[in-house]
Parts: sequence; C-alpha cells; structure tokens
Amino acid sequence: MTDRPVDGVGAEGSGLDGDDDPSTADPLHRRVRDHFTDDGERDDLWAGFARFLDTRAYLNLGYSRWYQPHPVGDSQRRLADKVGRDLAAVLTRTEGVRLLDAGCGRGGPVTHLAAEFGFDVTGVDLVPYNVEQARANARERDVDAEFVLGDATALPLGSGVFPVAIALDSLVYVPDEAAAFAELSRVLAPDGHIVVTDLVARDGIGTDGRRALEAFADAWDMPVPSTLSTYRDAVDGAGFAVRTVADLTRNSTGRFRKWSGLYLALASWPTAGAFGWLHRRLGLDPDVVRRQVRAAHEALPHLRRVLVHARRD
Repeated sequence: MTDRPVDGVGAEGSGLDGDDDPSTADPLHRRVRDHFTDDGERDDLWAGFARFLDTRAYLNLGYSRWYQPHPVGDSQRRLADKVGRDLAAVLTRTEGVRLLDAGCGRGGPVTHLAAEFGFDVTGVDLVPYNVEQARANARERDVDAEFVLGDATALPLGSGVFPVAIALDSLVYVPDEAAAFAELSRVLAPDGHIVVTDLVARDGIGTDGRRALEAFADAWDMPVPSTLSTYRDAVDGAGFAVRTVADLTRNSTGRFRKWSGLYLALASWPTAGAFGWLHRRLGLDPDVVRRQVRAAHEALPHLRRVLVHARRD
C-alpha cells in the first residue's frame, strides 16, 4: 500500500486527530468508538463474534442465499461480492474507478472490492481503531487503499470526486441520515452511484415494537431505526434517484432470531452458571452480552434489512 494523498488528506493522517477526533465530540460518537475499539468497555459482543467471524476485517451483517450457512463462514464477504456485482452491472468498467466507503469499519469489504473488482478505494470511519485495522488489512492483502478518520456527516474529502460510494451497515450508527446522504451527494460526481445496506423499522409496529427498537438502539449504541419511507425521503432529499430497494432480511437478519433464542435459552437456568463461566473465561461480561442479545432478539421482528441502490441526479 502506497502513501498517496486523497484530496489533501495523507495516507497516515486524516487531519482529524487529538482534540479534532470526530468520535470524541458527541456522547453517541464516544459510545460507538468504545463499541468497536479492541479494548473498549462496550466491545464484549464483538469480541464474542470474533470467535467465529472475521471481525478483524468485517463488521457488516453479511449476506447468504437460503442454502448457504450464515452465522459462520463467508457471509460478510458475500455481501461485498454482491455489491461489487451490482455495481459492475451498471458501470462500464470497475477497474480504476474511485469508490468511497463511508463508515468503512475495518476495511474488509472495500479492500475486497479493490482486490476483486479493481476499484480505486478510499474508506472513512469514525473510529480510530477501525482505521488503523483497515490500513493493516489492506497492507496484508497488498491492496493500494486509503483510509482516513472522519464523520459520515462531515466527510474530510473534496466535492464531486467519487463516481461510486457505498455504506454497508454503517449509517445505522448515524443519527442524522439526511446529513449523511447530503455529504454522500456532495462527494459524488454527477450521475454517481451509491449502494447502502441498512436496518429500517417495519411499518405499523405499534407501541411495543417501538419500545423494542428503542431498547435495541440503546443496547447497540445507535439511533432508533427509521421506516423505509422516511429513509427514502432522506435519500431523495439529498438529490438521489432510487434505482432499486432490495429486502435482504431473509438473507441475513431473518436468520438471526433462532440463534439469539438459542443463546438466551442457554444463558438461562439451569445452564446459566456454566454459560457465565465460559464468558468470563473468554474475557467477556455475560451481563453485557446477554443484554445486547436480548435487545436484538426482541427487536428483530420489527426490523428489515434493505439494500438501496441510488444514482445522483
């Protein structure tokens, strides 16, 4: 990986460090940073996922067809492949095309898109640990990629320079969807494409469903998901024309509830003692993990996961 500038931002510095670190300016930002930092106080569940998922590189929810295993294996890489194929179908070429990943996490998806489809990639993430890990992953795969620290609602990048942008399960942590899409519109070139995967609330969920989503959002350090119609309003309002909306629920989160139910059953009497011992043996706080899993279990019936492909007008 070479050190090349991205619109005035160098490879080893974003111009946003120390007191300018965007992840320290807001309470939710601080919680998100702690959630995804390797030694954070709120990273227990991701540390548990690391036992069977490649969370060192991938933090997205993944994608699997009905005949493919989802909780383990390559589901997270499959999502990057799907996005790459979808973009290749509408672009005249992918080799050398500049692509931005807003909320790139630890760089797995965008590095894969560079290696397999030839995109010239830049990733921006709010969490310093993620940026450092993404750079290491790109070096490991010998991919020429750029990763910088920044907020999706105030991207440290020039205007109109990217033909393509993606945000895979990252905007779910952004309270102001409209601001994020406005920034994506700003940095995209005319007729540029965006592909976003995200969680949205089902329509007509009622008071109990709303409470379940609020508890889920609090446990997972995110704002309460909006409905698809509200989400589309934010996309349209930023000057995008939605091409397609695909429901990925059956290919991802629709499979999660049986696993969360199994976990909660094992975490209850009479196996609770042994289960708690195992968590502590792995360096995890069983109460924290149980709270997050329970919140997700109760929220899942009220959530959809969608893939939105839009084009800048």
